[in-house]
Amino acid sequence: MSKNRNWTVLLVGGASGTGKSCFAKAIARHYGISVLEIDDINQSLKAMTTKDTLPAMHYFSTGLDWMNIGVSENVNWLIRVSKEMIPALTAIIKRHLEDDVPIIMEGDFLCPDLAASFSGSEVKSLFIMERDKNQILQNLMNREGGSPQHSRADISIAYGEWLTEVCKKKGINVIESRPWNNALSRALEYLE
Repeated sequence: MSKNRNWTVLLVGGASGTGKSCFAKAIARHYGISVLEIDDINQSLKAMTTKDTLPAMHYFSTGLDWMNIGVSENVNWLIRVSKEMIPALTAIIKRHLEDDVPIIMEGDFLCPDLAASFSGSEVKSLFIMERDKNQILQNLMNREGGSPQHSRADISIAYGEWLTEVCKKKGINVIESRPWNNALSRALEYLE
């Protein structure tokens, strides 16, 4: 495989349990660059803000239980948080472009609107889709242990469908997570 990289920032998005972290890490190893997890940025922003400044990010701080609000409200929450994060992620992307320091940024809170806001080849975006609930359940259990998380898997499927629909409208590449044995080569084909 060639290691030609014609981009500086790669955005890897997708719902929880779809394999995006594995994709990002495999691509990072291939190119010898770092991965920045958007969840870390989310936690930093949450620690530095209030519900008045970023209401979606602090939505569950009110004591609301995510399991009681249903799939569609959880998907709406994911969308709102991803949109709240756009200014912070944009600043990080611009910094990496200015300094010409390659990075892969991956996470659930990557909004297709952010990905579509950068034109040219310096910023590329790749969204990962997994349609099989059983595979998402297995991925979550492999990562976190415990019992099957059916509610989270249902949310992931619904959020993944929304992401896929929006990405297609915006011309952003969506890759199926499986078959895993050729996932890296499929991603690299798009990137190179």
